[in-house]
Amino acid sequence: VTFNVTFNVTLQHRTALRAGEEPRCVSWQTVGTKGRWTPSSCSRVGGDTLHSICACTHFSTFAILTAIHPITESFALVVVTYVGMSVSLVCLFLAIITFLLCRSLWSVSVALHLQLSICLFA
Repeated sequence: VTFNVTFNVTLQHRTALRAGEEPRCVSWQTVGTKGRWTPSSCSRVGGDTLHSICACTHFSTFAILTAIHPITESFALVVVTYVGMSVSLVCLFLAIITFLLCRSLWSVSVALHLQLSICLFA
């Protein structure tokens, strides 16, 4: 139910906000059998590092979501990601070639493994 007036909801944070965290007031929206947090009809109008005051126009289940700084990727993480992906693609390609060339071992199981390898490679 949506109202023509707003009302304030004060929510306490589990931990104090740190520098760079941006709290957002959200409410739970049910869509069919699933649900999601949505910032519609609610906005943060005040508060401090331990509390947030949200102005909302409907009754629901409310929460505070905090967005921290964007995570900076380290050089080591980027290298491990690209090396791991390259090795995985090479191994999948070799597995696909092996499954295609070894017709003497052909069975339903091998055909399924071949299709799985192709899907993972793609």
